[in-house]
Amino acid sequence: MPIGDRFLLLYEWGEMKTAILYQSLRGGTEKLAQTLAESFNSKGSTVGVYPVTKIDAQFVLDADLLVIGTWTDGLFGIGARPAQLGKLNTLPNIAHRNVAIFVTYEISPQKSLSGLGEWVQEQGAKVIASSGFKVRGPFRKNIQEDIDEFVQNAINQLLPSET
Repeated sequence: MPIGDRFLLLYEWGEMKTAILYQSLRGGTEKLAQTLAESFNSKGSTVGVYPVTKIDAQFVLDADLLVIGTWTDGLFGIGARPAQLGKLNTLPNIAHRNVAIFVTYEISPQKSLSGLGEWVQEQGAKVIASSGFKVRGPFRKNIQEDIDEFVQNAINQLLPSET
């Protein structure tokens, strides 16, 4: 069975597995990871949510989709970068995997999101969806629409394109 057909079948039967791996400093990224899990689950995916230092290795290896997220480190957006990339190096091999990435931020997500995407590609994985989520700081907004869009974009990338 071609891989695209397998994902379509998994998606339709609700047997898709999504592993959400995150790092959180003050709880905002953890809360977002849990909200992402609820959204993936509502789309029919079985979801495991783990801090990167306490994963279920078998669930991660069996997952059809990895979602990796972290917070943005840097003072007032200066030198912004994905936080603690070194801890991500403790994850099982993610080469040849589909990965959706996210960062939480206060000022701007661009440098952090770019850095996380580069790390994923250096591991030999494919970034299929990415987004930054403003979970604290000034001008915070309701991000549920952004969450739903991120989840749908990630799932859409796993489904075969209609030709």
